[in-house]
Amino acid sequence: MMELSFQGFLIFTISLVFLLTVQRLLHRELQAVFLLLTQRPSLAIGLFSLILFPGVFIHEFSHWLMAVILRVPVRNVSLLPQTQKDGKLRLGFVETRQTDYFRDSMIGLAPFISGIIITALIGLYRLNLFPLIDAIMQFNLDLFSTLLLKLPQEPDFGIWFYLGFAVSSTMIPSESDRQSWGGLFLGIGVVLVLVLVTGLGDWMLLNFAPILNRWLLSIGIILSASVLIHLILLIPTFLLVILFSRILGLRVV
Repeated sequence: MMELSFQGFLIFTISLVFLLTVQRLLHRELQAVFLLLTQRPSLAIGLFSLILFPGVFIHEFSHWLMAVILRVPVRNVSLLPQTQKDGKLRLGFVETRQTDYFRDSMIGLAPFISGIIITALIGLYRLNLFPLIDAIMQFNLDLFSTLLLKLPQEPDFGIWFYLGFAVSSTMIPSESDRQSWGGLFLGIGVVLVLVLVTGLGDWMLLNFAPILNRWLLSIGIILSASVLIHLILLIPTFLLVILFSRILGLRVV
């Protein structure tokens, strides 16, 4: 009987959910720190945008580059933060002409692809984060704490850690980036139904599923590195919010 491994899908899903959670928490706490320090919302937004600017630049450049590669006209580009009508903060945007579902989806997915690649390179070759992730998966807290304490000793740690944070914190496609994904998923669903109807399901599971599992496992591990970066920053940022709130007698709501 054929046995399938879904470890990659599981790690990818868990890592993505954790990243989305800690990313939102960290962004909120960072904005709270800047708001407490400046007591001016516009200046706080400006400082927050400045901190994430390298990631925002790569995010929007990825949209632009994919559009150029796929021969989709670019209408407008902005790297300036804007508060939208619904209160959400948009750090930048690339407007392109609407085309087919595939090209629109690839343009929307481009920042995630580039972010995964850059985060992997930084985590593997500059920060040496993956042994830390292995220690977590093995539940080896002693090894994890030892490696974590040695982390700042990596060459140019501050620069690469900051870049890893900025890039991985802005690589998730926005709501507007995902608008065309519904049609793409529908097309994939139709293909899968045809595969099952034609009797190619077993062949797909035997030949394609293991490859997909390995890809998802690799991406999941990279996402775990991003989660680790965010968690390292989240705790001191949270403590700064508490400290500034008590000193200034203010509370961010």
